Amino acid sequence: MTGWLGVRIPPGPPGAPCPPPTPLLSFSPPKGRKPPVLAEAIARYLAQRLPAQGEVQVSNLRRIPGGASRETWAFDATWQEGGRPLCRGFVLRRDPPASLLVTDRDVEFQVMAAAGRAGVPVPQVLWLERDGGHLERPFFVMERIDGCDTSPQVLLADPRYAAARPALARRFVEVLAAIHALDWRSLGLEEALGPAPTPEECARREIERWEAVLERDALGPQPVLRAAIRWLRHHQPPPAQRIVLVHADYRVGNFLYDQQGEIRGVLDWEMAHLGDPLEDVAWACLRPWRWAGDERVGGLLERREFYRLYQELTGLQVIPEAVRFWEVLGNVKLATIFLTGARSLAEGRSREPILALTARGNPRLELEIMALMEA
Repeated sequence: MTGWLGVRIPPGPPGAPCPPPTPLLSFSPPKGRKPPVLAEAIARYLAQRLPAQGEVQVSNLRRIPGGASRETWAFDATWQEGGRPLCRGFVLRRDPPASLLVTDRDVEFQVMAAAGRAGVPVPQVLWLERDGGHLERPFFVMERIDGCDTSPQVLLADPRYAAARPALARRFVEVLAAIHALDWRSLGLEEALGPAPTPEECARREIERWEAVLERDALGPQPVLRAAIRWLRHHQPPPAQRIVLVHADYRVGNFLYDQQGEIRGVLDWEMAHLGDPLEDVAWACLRPWRWAGDERVGGLLERREFYRLYQELTGLQVIPEAVRFWEVLGNVKLATIFLTGARSLAEGRSREPILALTARGNPRLELEIMALMEA
């Protein structure tokens, strides 16, 4: 069955018999440890963390494709505990030498832990290491949720998921509403994320954030993106109706789903911050995530229905002009992230193919930005 980001992983709950070990992949990342060496280092690390009697064996280690802000590896660990063998699947998220996006793995870990405590479906995060002493670079480890998929293409085209799509469309909105309903103060997230903006500051803060990234990483003049920044300054939305935990990458493709129509785990929290809930609403609507090639949000539901359900579940008003502002900013943000990756590649800090490929999408993003500004 297919799991995190479309990689085939064997099923089985914690403590289930392990599948037969398979040879490690011959994949070799451009920098850092090769998989067999990495597997040995992971095994030594887990021996310190698990209540294992004797050594821990790591098998089926594989680099998960997609994603460029963290290296993501899936693996099985086997150990003896209480006189019986146990096997469990894990996911390792490790800082890369260079990436599309400079983010703090502490934030991702702490936000996921808090969201999980509050009942939002997320993989359970287990251990955070802030230095590279164990695996050369900072990382964290979390549970692997088996029996799921993340691929938008599989969700929308595979007949196995036909019956699940209506339920997943509703759950997509329900989970977003649940994230926005989190009591981030009582969860201690202000300490992790920094002081919350005022409702009037949300838009300006995000404009300034992404303008700074553009200034730092642009390899050329970028006239469309700079024009968009000027447009955003002059078209700021009304103050946020509520300050919420913004996931900042909530979309079809960033959650684990099953054939019963349930979202089992929301992924990729590294851009999470406190801000305007309509930022997430607009991001989910961006054209790059309309996987069916039509106007449906994420390929799952009509925008009008998305708005209606969100308003019903949150009590917040979806203001179309505010969503348009956040859509323009979302496209600027995505284009700027791609430029960060391109600079990493150009400066030789990375040789990851995805960094070369993503920036090729910027002309389409610029066309979308211009269309939205003229709408």
